[in-house]
Amino acid sequence: MRKLLCAAFFQESVIKELTKSIFTTVTSGYKHKKQNQIMKGAENMTVSKNPTSLKLSMDVENGTNALDAMQTKSTSVGSVRLDAEAAKCLAVTEAIGELMSHAVVNVYVTEKAELDKAE
Repeated sequence: MRKLLCAAFFQESVIKELTKSIFTTVTSGYKHKKQNQIMKGAENMTVSKNPTSLKLSMDVENGTNALDAMQTKSTSVGSVRLDAEAAKCLAVTEAIGELMSHAVVNVYVTEKAELDKAE
């Protein structure tokens, strides 16, 4: 039993390290800034990203199909403040989910932004 627990812990730690490595590799070039440099030919230009709206969306259970697989239906809440924190957005969808007769499966925040080229 002890060997099984050690093996399970080892596998879990290996999986965590692989996940961390993959996440680091995927996100290493990502820069979360309002302005990014874009190369276009030999010319550099600065582009500004200006968020204009946020929308909360959630997928809720909606029965099963003919193959007995779960189906979902999407519903959304618009007019979310641009400075809304992610934790508060999730709390709102969880509260709404408690009022619905179907369970919330996924939660999304969709940002709409305007891109401006600085001169």
